Amino acid sequence: MTHEESMPDVRLIERWLPIAALSEESVRERRSMTALPPTYYLHVWWARRPLVASRAAILASLLPESADRIGFQAALGILGDPVKTRRRIDLAKKTGEDLGLDPYGYRRAFTLTPSVQQLNKLGLGVGDALTIVDPTAGGGSIPFEALRLGVRAYANDLNPVAATILKATV
Repeated sequence: MTHEESMPDVRLIERWLPIAALSEESVRERRSMTALPPTYYLHVWWARRPLVASRAAILASLLPESADRIGFQAALGILGDPVKTRRRIDLAKKTGEDLGLDPYGYRRAFTLTPSVQQLNKLGLGVGDALTIVDPTAGGGSIPFEALRLGVRAYANDLNPVAATILKATV
């Protein structure tokens, strides 16, 4: 048996995630009360996870560590450098510079759904029999994003209120 044959199946999430970009996109997702994801309006759930972070966790868990990182970020809906843009915004507040209505240059990541072509290019076949399980799903961000990606999801929560919200959300 060669070294490669004995190596475990390593996923992208085990080796790399664009944490700073995900963090800024997660904050950006919640920053505007008028532009929240639709799941936020269904029911207030205090521990609801950002959709972009949920999508990242799912995709990075399904993709091999060799997946195209730029393609991965595009599939998340991160089409620029949110960290650099946040720095520009903070500086502009201090200097009074007007960056316009859309300094990021792309819509919030949660509003974008990756195309079948994007997912196939990453190696995630939409027709594949992929399944995720989330036994503590809370408000349902993980199963919601899984379904948006074309991945089957099994989810539940011990809290009956959370389970009801989860069912309504998904």
